[in-house]
Amino acid sequence: MTNRIVQFSAELQQQADAFFQECFSAVGIPYSPADRHADVADIEGHYMQNGCFWCMVDGEGGIVGTVALRVIDAENRVVELKRMFVLPKQQGKGYGRRLLDTAIAYAREQGYSRICLDTRRQFAAAQHLYKSSGFVLMDRYNDNEFADFFFELEL
Repeated sequence: MTNRIVQFSAELQQQADAFFQECFSAVGIPYSPADRHADVADIEGHYMQNGCFWCMVDGEGGIVGTVALRVIDAENRVVELKRMFVLPKQQGKGYGRRLLDTAIAYAREQGYSRICLDTRRQFAAAQHLYKSSGFVLMDRYNDNEFADFFFELEL
């Protein structure tokens, strides 16, 4: 059975917790669900009311990748791409591209005008993916102290 992309539902929260613990640990970032990662500890509350969150699940229902959009400027129809992750052992298989394409298609279908995102220097493969999907560098748009680069895609 191939991996499929599904919208997040509350039944996936426990798998999401384990997924993010593994992803953050793999890149040397302590997982902190009580504060800086509170959004992924409560995906329903942080993304499903003001955007969308998708999980790529394998044949057994385990999460292998995620991506989210949240509205950051309702008046100008701007969304932010968040929590774009693929398990380290699953990277290089095109899953990130499938997740990103899902988020971009959704943003277009919903009539958003632009997608913004921030990322860290260490995520070079993700930066390449964003650029190959049409994202371009932009000036800082938020106060994320951990971000090194900021990208946007005009829709």
